Amino acid sequence: MQTAALSDTHPDTLSDAIPATIPVTLLTGFLGSGKTTLLNRLLPQPALGRCAVVINELGAIGLDHLFVSTSRDETVALLENGCLCCGVRDELAATVAELLARRERGEIPAFERILIETTGLARPGPVISLLLGDAALEGRLQLDGIVTTVDAKHGAAQLTRHEESRQQVAVADRLLLTKAELVDAATLADLETALATLNPAAARIPVRNGEIDARQLLGILTPRTLRPWLRAASAPRKLLMSGATASRAAHPDIDSFCLSYAQPLPMHAVETALTVLLGYHGEHILRVKGIGNFIGETRPIVFHGVQQLLHEPLRLEAWPDDDHATRLVFIVQGLARSVIEDTLAHFLREAGAAADAVRIEPFTDT
Repeated sequence: MQTAALSDTHPDTLSDAIPATIPVTLLTGFLGSGKTTLLNRLLPQPALGRCAVVINELGAIGLDHLFVSTSRDETVALLENGCLCCGVRDELAATVAELLARRERGEIPAFERILIETTGLARPGPVISLLLGDAALEGRLQLDGIVTTVDAKHGAAQLTRHEESRQQVAVADRLLLTKAELVDAATLADLETALATLNPAAARIPVRNGEIDARQLLGILTPRTLRPWLRAASAPRKLLMSGATASRAAHPDIDSFCLSYAQPLPMHAVETALTVLLGYHGEHILRVKGIGNFIGETRPIVFHGVQQLLHEPLRLEAWPDDDHATRLVFIVQGLARSVIEDTLAHFLREAGAAADAVRIEPFTDT
């Protein structure tokens, strides 16, 4: 079957891309949130035709009728659209490393990206840190995004009861409200408000009967997809519904905020500050994500970190909009905002740069 090239489906491409670097999308979500149903709908789509999908239990997805070949050890299966499905046998990093080795040896098709499904109780931060920080995979992978499924019917209760669910939501780039067909509009709106309180910048997409275009989950770090994220992260928000206040009170341990700098900054100072913050407080920093206007750079630079790991910065071809301010979005747990603000201010002052930032609250009572 002819499949669409990634450049065809995502015209906003990153510059300075290294062909050997494989973009990785993490699919996470609490137990019973519909990841298996979602995968059943996603895997046959042409957009995943050059994708390796790492699944917890290969036999659980129920797509045997689409397999055109399987490996001798029955851990890798090829779908008719060209998508590779791989089951995790032991450690995730070892599974991915073996996939890359087999790709290089020509034993399996040359996939161009990887989609990884986590277990329902997995916390995304440690998974990403272990995977991208693994010595055997160093320089081979680049995080493209974290997609979290949330059960539209039971998600609100799970957020209250389970820390894993809160962390999965807090670090996401995309939130998929699965089983949306089972709830009324008011219930769905209340859940969206609760999700926005934990993660105001993530796009929230209702999913009915598992139906979604795979392209909505890929190529997250592009100018086209950064526009709505920047708008959400940069604009002070007004609490429109009392449910949002209740949700913040119910989850006081997780906090999100944005720092904005109007003037171009020295890149080395920001990188050093983030490295120090993640090194000393990584267990409390669930996610940091930003776009930078740096001295000597003509293009914006996107960077992000998960817990102790700061990923390689990426240069975009152009700014997503006319606002060229540097913005840093932090999602933290049990860490005072002043620790982050003071650390950044210290290293910026050391570099002779203006250290004043405008803190943008995700929600305000204005």
